[in-house]
Amino acid sequence: DEVAAITRRLNRLDRASSHGPWTREALDLIEQHPARRAPDLAEMVGRETQPFKTDIRKLKAMGLTESLRIGYRLSPRGVAYRLASDRR
Repeated sequence: DEVAAITRRLNRLDRASSHGPWTREALDLIEQHPARRAPDLAEMVGRETQPFKTDIRKLKAMGLTESLRIGYRLSPRGVAYRLASDRR
């Protein structure tokens, strides 16, 4: 099940993080504020810009987000994951 595999990977990223769980919060931010600048998003959650961008790249590598000219948005896979995981 792809949803379960993504969830396991997000959980691993959260457990490995030195600043605590961040994956769902980042997906929420990007979903709620598409095309928002990374420094603005990072500030919303009290994080430094560069580490925040590094974390977002991890979500992008999983195919959950896309980089825009300015900011990010959920990819079609990210949207599908969010919809499927909300139903669980």
